[in-house]
This record gives sequence, structure tokens and C-alpha cells, in this order.
Amino acid sequence: MNGKNLLSVAILSSLAGSAFAFDSSRISGEIIFATGYMSSNSNLSTESDSFLKDNTKKGSHNDDFIVMPLGNIAYDLGEQRNQRVYLGTSRDDLAVGDLAFEIGYQYDMQNGTQVDVAYLPTVLSGKAWKNPYLEGNRSKTDVDGHAFRLKLNSIAGTGFSLDMAYAMTEIDDEQIADKALHRDADIYYAKAGYLTHLAPNMGLKSSLGYLHNDSEGKAETHDQYEVELSYFLVHNAHTIALTGSYAYRDYDAQNSIYGKTRSDNRSKLFLAYEYANIAGLENWNLVSFAGVNYNDSNISFYSNEDYLASVGVSYKF
Repeated sequence: MNGKNLLSVAILSSLAGSAFAFDSSRISGEIIFATGYMSSNSNLSTESDSFLKDNTKKGSHNDDFIVMPLGNIAYDLGEQRNQRVYLGTSRDDLAVGDLAFEIGYQYDMQNGTQVDVAYLPTVLSGKAWKNPYLEGNRSKTDVDGHAFRLKLNSIAGTGFSLDMAYAMTEIDDEQIADKALHRDADIYYAKAGYLTHLAPNMGLKSSLGYLHNDSEGKAETHDQYEVELSYFLVHNAHTIALTGSYAYRDYDAQNSIYGKTRSDNRSKLFLAYEYANIAGLENWNLVSFAGVNYNDSNISFYSNEDYLASVGVSYKF
């Protein structure tokens, strides 16, 4: 039985074991509608120009106005409401700039630990260039991907947390001639974090992460080491979360196109802001997200910068 089926069985078993009729008071969630501006110059992004003039240089920026419907919904289970099923993008992920859609199940243990298991159907699926290095007109292909995540939050009632994931990705029509650059992969990820309360309304979360991307191509196989810091502040109606991270990515073999082994230095800065009960409307909030991502690679083709700025409203229920 695969991981997706195991998750489905766990959720269905919990629903069946609860033995109660549908209760609307057990529903909670949030709907977010935001619009904004995004800019990227990644040569690998299919949102960039399909015509590649020079595969030895960074890409040119592509600017877009975007609409982001986000949110989540959860349904509490059990007499003690210590279990729930949910879908959507979690507030914790949004606060640090991770826009991952999840379908999952949570269980709150008596010792304070929360077990959270989820399936992420869209985080790796999408489009890719059949051959991103091809100078001239490039064409797109589908990417099939599945990801499974296990989180342990507030372990034994402490500030420690552990986030683990396994994912697989497959390019439908891989047209890169050198097999060492083929991108089908199994991905393993782990991140350990600790939340320190600096004051009742203020906190700092520090995290260390490791990722291993085991690609079909040796030149695409890599290890990533990451450190992340997130600062949270709540003051009256204002909530601010500021996150910064740095990651070093080390590849296993020489890239035959460029004659060197790739290495990347990746950094991120992300700000999330919320103003609660805007204009005196209960549960209606002003939300804003802004972020920058930099990837400085020793091979210019892979270097890129991404920018995001958005504003919108949310409704909590």
C-alpha cells in the first residue's frame, strides 16, 4: 500500500471512529483573496520567455500581476476535538513564504505533541521545459509529482518541532541528451526547529534543514543544507512575521554543458503582515505578503532572483 492510500485510510478511520453527525461548529478555517506583483528571471521557469537566446547567461525578468486565492478549512474529530482533517495552505507555512496545498490529518497527543501527516498533490506537479538548455524556441512538458509530509509540532509540550517529507517527481518528456542531467528524482527532506518565546506576544523560531535530491542524472543529484530564522510579533491588531534563510546546495557531478560541477548559494527574505478586523468588520483582515529569493550559482544559467509583493483580504470562520 502506498503512502497516499495510507493517509486516506488514516483519515477515513478517524472519521468512522468519531461516530457523530455532522456538526458545523467543528468547522474552522480561513479564505484569503490576494492580488499582487511577481517578477522572476529564472531560465528554468516556464513563465519565462520560451525563446532562449544564450544558455550561458542569466535570464531576463518576466513581470506578472497575479491573483492568489488561498486559505484552509479543518473539521474537528472526536469528543475532545483533539483530531482534525484539513485541506489548504496552513497559516504557519504562509507566514514563512511556503505556499503548499495540503490534504492532511492532525492528532493532538496528551503530552502536547501534535502529529500532522499530509499529502501535497501540487507542490511538485506543473510544467517544465523539455530541454531548458536549448537555444531557440523551447517547448513545455508536464511534471508529475507527489509529496508526503510528517510533522511533529510542540514535541512533548516544548518548542521543538520536526518536519519530514518524501517526494518523487517525473518529467513526462525529457529531451536533454546527456542522461547525467535528467531530472526525475526522489527527494528526502528534514527540518528541525525550536520556538523561543521572547515575550507573550513575541517569538523567534530557528530551524536547520537538510534535503537530498536523488536524481536520475548524477549532475542533477544534490544535497542542500539550510538555516532559517523567523521572528513573530503580535501587537494589538497587528501581526508581523519576518523570515530569513540561507541554503547551500552542492551537486554530485560535473555538468557536461558548462564543464564544471554546480554549486548554489540560496537566500530568502519574506515578510507577512496582517491587520485584524479591518474597518471594524469582525473576522475580516487585511493581509500582505512580500518576499525576495536569490540564487547565486557558479553557473550563470542557474542564477536568478524572484520578487513578490501582494495585498488582499481574509475571512476567518
